[in-house]
Amino acid sequence: MTGEFRARFPNTRRAAAFARRSLIAHIAAYGYPDGDLADIETAVGEALANAAEHGHRMDSGFEVRVYVERDRIVIEVQDEGDGFRPGAGTAKPGHDAPRGFGIYLMRHLMDEVDYDERGSCVRLTKRLPVARQQGLSCG
Repeated sequence: MTGEFRARFPNTRRAAAFARRSLIAHIAAYGYPDGDLADIETAVGEALANAAEHGHRMDSGFEVRVYVERDRIVIEVQDEGDGFRPGAGTAKPGHDAPRGFGIYLMRHLMDEVDYDERGSCVRLTKRLPVARQQGLSCG
């Protein structure tokens, strides 16, 4: 089973929350286990919150793209901001750190987290568990 979801939203926190709910509803239809859906929802929520906060410009927006393939899901969140240094967030922030947990969480909840060279597009990948992969048919 394959599928795609693509939408553009205004760059607001309210739109980010709506986008998260819309993405998870779309992804749930593909049979991901509840635990994986919770991980995906948390990681996507962090990516969308970052886009709304750091990518915000007057009259700007962010785009989300979801590609559901036979054995994995790829979610891209792209904003119109200046981006950031993609190597950030690899170390666990200190317990008293005021910020920096979002990227750390995404990296630990998803199988892969990649950024474009500008740091304004994050790509989150989650593979299906092996037992689930065997029951899916392509197409």
